[in-house]
Amino acid sequence: MTYWHDRQSLYYYRVVRKWLESFGTCGTLLDVGCADTPVAQYGDFLKRIAVNNRPFLPLDGVECIEADWMECDLTADVITCLQVIEHFKTDYLREFVSKILRSSKIAIISVPYRWAAGDCPGHWQDPIDLRTFLTLVGREPVKLEVVTDSSRRRLVTMFEGDA
Repeated sequence: MTYWHDRQSLYYYRVVRKWLESFGTCGTLLDVGCADTPVAQYGDFLKRIAVNNRPFLPLDGVECIEADWMECDLTADVITCLQVIEHFKTDYLREFVSKILRSSKIAIISVPYRWAAGDCPGHWQDPIDLRTFLTLVGREPVKLEVVTDSSRRRLVTMFEGDA
């Protein structure tokens, strides 16, 4: 079983796909922390890049890079980062998100929404509510949606980037 196999039916991926498809033909899509998900294949983009800090399966039509995002010198029209930042301690998280916003025109970021502290091993930020998330990101989203998959909720947000 792969990470994607267990997650492919989750609704928040459909929301992200719909948002990406709404841009029409666009320049570059970059998915940060992709694991083995096909998010970098969503939408109509001329160039597609996926970056993950661990080995991952190749994706058709996507430049796949195994690297630490903080050491990459990449920019994109749209950057996605889904269910990643809750794994970081606060100081690193702010630097990580700041780099995403500096490197994109649009950033789509999702996080677990109000999951109980200690419920998911490896999460440093739970519980994340809207106020906590916006404080960590440091700006207001242009779009947001709280989606529910079974009993789990996720906050899916879109921000204007600085690129």
